[in-house]
Amino acid sequence: MTNDAAPRSSRPPQPRATIAALSEVTQRRRAWIGLALILLLGVIVYLPAIRTPFLLDDYLQASMVEGTFPGKRGPFDLYDFINDADRSALIERGMLPWWSHPELQIRFFRPLASALRYFEHQAFRGTPLLMHLHSFAWWAAMVLGARVIFRRALSARAAAIATAVFALAPAHAIPLAWLANREALLSLTFGIAALVAHARFREERRPRDAALATLLFTLALLSGEYAVCFGGYVLALEIVGKRESLLRRVGFVSTFVLPTAAYLYARHRGGYGSFGSGFYTDPFHETGSFLRAVPRRFFTLLADGWLALDDELLLPNTTSIVLPVLLAIGTAALLYVPLRRAYAAQDEARRPLVAWLLLGSVFALVPVLPVVPSPRVLGASLLGIAPAVGMLLEYAWFSAASDEDARRPRSAAVQLTGLAAVALGFAHLVHGPGTAWLLGRRQQRSADDFTKHSAELRGEIETPEDAQVVVIRCMASAFFLPFALDDHGRLPARWRILAQTGHALVLRRDARTLEVRVPPEHSLFPMGSGALFRSQDAPIAPGEVFQVPGIRVTVLDVGPHGPRAARFELDRDLDAPSLTWITESRGGFSFAELPPRGFGKPFDP
Repeated sequence: MTNDAAPRSSRPPQPRATIAALSEVTQRRRAWIGLALILLLGVIVYLPAIRTPFLLDDYLQASMVEGTFPGKRGPFDLYDFINDADRSALIERGMLPWWSHPELQIRFFRPLASALRYFEHQAFRGTPLLMHLHSFAWWAAMVLGARVIFRRALSARAAAIATAVFALAPAHAIPLAWLANREALLSLTFGIAALVAHARFREERRPRDAALATLLFTLALLSGEYAVCFGGYVLALEIVGKRESLLRRVGFVSTFVLPTAAYLYARHRGGYGSFGSGFYTDPFHETGSFLRAVPRRFFTLLADGWLALDDELLLPNTTSIVLPVLLAIGTAALLYVPLRRAYAAQDEARRPLVAWLLLGSVFALVPVLPVVPSPRVLGASLLGIAPAVGMLLEYAWFSAASDEDARRPRSAAVQLTGLAAVALGFAHLVHGPGTAWLLGRRQQRSADDFTKHSAELRGEIETPEDAQVVVIRCMASAFFLPFALDDHGRLPARWRILAQTGHALVLRRDARTLEVRVPPEHSLFPMGSGALFRSQDAPIAPGEVFQVPGIRVTVLDVGPHGPRAARFELDRDLDAPSLTWITESRGGFSFAELPPRGFGKPFDP
């Protein structure tokens, strides 16, 4: 026996290269497991949205595909809702109410998103679940693209946090639940991929990256106008990136500027845009109204994005500009020092990338200011907010600097950093996903109730050429009900809505005349920045008369919120067999019985 035998537990030393390779494999495996977990959480968080039946404009687009919409629409025109050519037809059939702006226009240039909806409806007719799974596939592709950007700008852990924040944000709930809003997911998916190619082109100067970025930006723009938001990141990169000559900068930004210029030209030549609506304020057609709305909308979106709020806390018609401004300024004050400390802790290579994304998130808000603020328009801005949140949470909770801070006396900056991390962590990792689930659940319940209530009326309301339906009072869903009464979207001959309000008193004056009155603090229909059919720049005066086929409307009284009383004179007796009277309440739609002549009757929501 020899005495130089090694102990059984000893092993030959592993080469450093082998250890590094094993460590890299382990990190990659963890990264992919983390990504799979985020995607799985996405299924759970957005499950109510995925299970939502048709909602709002989905019925209009289905009717367009079926060829039963009052105006002819092709595969690329499903977002052309109201235009000069068929506005009169929409008024004739009652798709537009009597109070609509006389020049109301709502047209969006989204040919790629439209074509996908058109052919999808042909393939999956009657199966909304398959259509929502299609939307979810775009969500997954969008998340993968965002992850690429985050991993370039942040450490692996911070990038994983940022990916979770971005993927599970309330911003994606409505685009997933509302098939007609899928253009937001398409624009983000192509726009993010284009941004990756654009950044690579600026860094490596390869023509193929420039061509790819230009192509992807073009696809993003053809999907929807939300793609213009990525111009904020292109601009931010030129501000914080390497200093270059003017000629080179022109070459860099051309990947975005050229397709955007072509898109805007095509949009202008085609007459796309909006006019006369309080919900959409086109900056080219309604510049004054747009500029007046900018401050409130900007601060509302800023607060919504950083605090992961829903679409009800800062409703445009219920709060003044004070609350959004206070929330935005308070959030900035809370986060300034913590974000600056976390930013200073990043290495030299990552700081410009973080600054680029953070600055771009602010610039990306500008193109979505024409529409009423909602989380659904915040997807592009979140591309810069999410990495800032990931950076701060990693710095406060996991970095060596935070361990050193824990051993030192707790200064105000350290305490503020910890407080900000807890606040942002709760907002984006707990409240955000919960809000996304609730938003999806709210849309699902609303759509389920509408489907149930419309099914109850099927067979009860006829849809031949001479059928005429008069809705005494309703909520917003009544404007889509006629498209849901038939599997192919065939409409009654006329659909008349007298009032979109809460409590209403109906007075029967004679055989053909009704008056509808609402409480002093209410209006017969919504007015203000969220009103779809008439902007607040087109007020209605007492005594003003509106003539639509079959009904003459005279406004009798106007309050601070809009018309409070109107007289409706029909072209036939109110008891004529061709007229069907219905009303809408929280319990659904029901047939309405008019009061006797000379009497009144209340109708409640």
